[in-house]
Amino acid sequence: MEFRGKILTGAAATVVLALAGHAVTGEKFISGLEQQAQTELAARGLDNTSVSFGRDPLSRSAVLDGDMPDDMKQEALGVVTAIAGVSGASWNGEEDAGTADDPNIIAPAIDSGDAKEIAKCQSGVDKIIAARNISFRSGSAYVSPESNKILDALAGALKACPGLSVAVEGHTDDNGDRGVNRIMSQERADRIKAGLVERGIPAGLITATGYGSERPRATGSDAAADAKNRRIEFRIGAANGASQVDAKAPQGE
Repeated sequence: MEFRGKILTGAAATVVLALAGHAVTGEKFISGLEQQAQTELAARGLDNTSVSFGRDPLSRSAVLDGDMPDDMKQEALGVVTAIAGVSGASWNGEEDAGTADDPNIIAPAIDSGDAKEIAKCQSGVDKIIAARNISFRSGSAYVSPESNKILDALAGALKACPGLSVAVEGHTDDNGDRGVNRIMSQERADRIKAGLVERGIPAGLITATGYGSERPRATGSDAAADAKNRRIEFRIGAANGASQVDAKAPQGE
């Protein structure tokens, strides 16, 4: 996988939610972005990555550092740039040609009420996935009766989160043909989305994407690594795409 060194958000991705009654200071806002970035990276198994934001002048562009493969660096950049309020991100040592930050203009605070609702909903999904795994038959997108029961629970949790979005992501290990793996992961993600829609979750709030073996969580090709890389992920966010941490469920290849 070619590593481009940075991912930059567009103008729409840098627009954050409305003020929650009172503005925070610029320093506190930047510190909050830094803390949230570290939390979300850790949730995705990328906790050996450090994140920093400029303080003099204040900057909403993140600089990442750490020792990992290029594909994981790319994933880390994606995680950080998905955070509402972050204007761009680059890896340490790479030139950052991202959106310029005006030191006199600090982004508004994220609406604390919405942020709490997203975190609460994500927590509910996390607990369900931690207790039971969504699984598939080998080489198939067939959803087992046990996995359908998990979808029942997930739909119940999501119904308590009206207006929030959910991104369903399918991943496989690197065994077999990459193209076939990607197609299979997309079909599995589509099946999970369809299952949630059948259970009353609005289709417009769900996206389904299959990444095949392109975004591994573990290196190596042994059984333990394969088990970690075969998974369905759920990312809860605001309807405009601002997301919180992911829930991971290993899935059978």
